[in-house]
Amino acid sequence: MKRLFYCTDSLDDAEKISDEVHELGIDDHHFYVLSRDENGIKTHHLHGSTQIEKTQILSARKRALILAGGTALLILTFLYFFTEVMNKFLLQAIGASIVIGFIVMVVVRLAGKSFDEYFQILVNEHLDAGDVIIIIDVAKSQTHVVESKLEDHPKAQFLADSSNLASPIPE
Repeated sequence: MKRLFYCTDSLDDAEKISDEVHELGIDDHHFYVLSRDENGIKTHHLHGSTQIEKTQILSARKRALILAGGTALLILTFLYFFTEVMNKFLLQAIGASIVIGFIVMVVVRLAGKSFDEYFQILVNEHLDAGDVIIIIDVAKSQTHVVESKLEDHPKAQFLADSSNLASPIPE
């Protein structure tokens, strides 16, 4: 899946965008709104929060942990099935896998942290200016349709896109 980030001037516009995107088959669990106006989110019947910190959208840590664990597991699996190393050096193989997994985790965390911090600053600037941030998770096959629809919308301003790996929009 792909995550699309847009901003608009008001919750009224966000509600119109929500209706248009829902007509394309995107449900409430894949459409999320960030706004400093908590009552407005509720009265406009939007799924959202007042703070980006509550959304768990920023997920460099989660991505790093999943990638590191997967790397360590892949190395152990390879060693077990395709080499004789596991028979002779079981503890060393496990230790090496853990060290490599840790190195992968540190590298991914450092790379992701700078993007997450930049993105959090960008989102907070828009929220502080009174804008509304719209976050939409779409299947890759739907991405073009949703992007085309929002390109034609006069109040939707594209901010960014990313993968939604390990950071689903909260219920």
